[in-house]
Amino acid sequence: MSTHSSKMVDVSPVAVPHAEASSSGGGEPAGPRRSWVEVDLGAIAANTRAFVELVQPAQVMAVVKADGYGHGAVEVARVALEAGARYLAVATTSEGVALRSAGIDAPILVLGVGGAAEPLDRLVEAGLSATVTTEQAARRLDAAARSRGRRVRVHLKVDTGMGRLGVLPDQAAWLAGRVASLPAVELEGVYSHLATADDPDLSYVAIQAARFREAVASVERELGTRAPRLRHLANTAGALSSSDLRWDMVRIGLGLYGYYPAPHLQDRVALRPALRLMAAVSEVRTLPAGSGVSYGRTHVTTRQTTIATLPIGYADGYTRRLSNRGRAAIGGRVYPVVGRICMDQCMVETGDDAPPVGAVACLLGPGDQGEMTVDEAARLTGTIPYEIVTQLGPRLPRVYMRR
Repeated sequence: MSTHSSKMVDVSPVAVPHAEASSSGGGEPAGPRRSWVEVDLGAIAANTRAFVELVQPAQVMAVVKADGYGHGAVEVARVALEAGARYLAVATTSEGVALRSAGIDAPILVLGVGGAAEPLDRLVEAGLSATVTTEQAARRLDAAARSRGRRVRVHLKVDTGMGRLGVLPDQAAWLAGRVASLPAVELEGVYSHLATADDPDLSYVAIQAARFREAVASVERELGTRAPRLRHLANTAGALSSSDLRWDMVRIGLGLYGYYPAPHLQDRVALRPALRLMAAVSEVRTLPAGSGVSYGRTHVTTRQTTIATLPIGYADGYTRRLSNRGRAAIGGRVYPVVGRICMDQCMVETGDDAPPVGAVACLLGPGDQGEMTVDEAARLTGTIPYEIVTQLGPRLPRVYMRR
């Protein structure tokens, strides 16, 4: 059972945003919002520019799968391209089609391999680039493109040690030759993915890098002047770990949103977290000592105290694992989240303070108001920043601004 504590920080209360703010998502009606995700597009732009400068002359591929890691794929893609990214990456054809429908015409690579379920007709019609790992998949793409009088660009993926997707290195040249022989297919790229680039020990990364070099060399020997022009291996961690891993292009995912894959990489580039998780206080109640809060009475008040209820819960992606561990910044003070986080609500103990209904609480953010950071939430719950941000659901409108 925890006891109440608060911390004063130098920050002014923020008004609840109304419908005129640029936003998308979640089916919330116009007017003041219950809870929302605030995205600083200025941070996205600054992070993109930082990577563009760091990795040049290599190009930056901005990874905007999973709705831009929960930040909004369309808005993030536009800002990243304006800031110097040359290519985009998504996980599925439908994600790529959504970007095309929003008027984005930059090259887009579909990283995922959907097998027979992949809607290749839509992929071809949208002008997306496809990942190819088998001859059968390449032939299906060729047939889909020829039936529409189109050509389709593909990137050959090599499994250098991830054990997930890709042709094995010693078969890469053979498959590249088969792919390059198809009349409606353009072999634009060859790539692989690093399994341990966020580890301080880069010995396995070196093994994967050597396998990739050998695979690329064999493909280039096989195809000569028809060899793919884009070779890419590094994710965010790889791009930060070694310049030798950057090749022609790097795929920046987590770093685009302002987070580091590992603490030891924080001195390589300056990044700004772009996301804040916000909620407006929906009810304020004074409870006597001995009152249980939420399911299971995992928090019991030790004195008369104030409980502020926030209309956000684990159905929104604010994980139940932060029960009795989270904290919120409200009106310049920091308070603990108490009791079990519910599906649609959570509670904050504010002690002698009584924030008004409608006061804004920040539950996750860069930490400048004393709120919990995404990295801290990940550590406390035994997961990674990727999961914390991508699980924030569509019920939360995304509100965009530039700081």
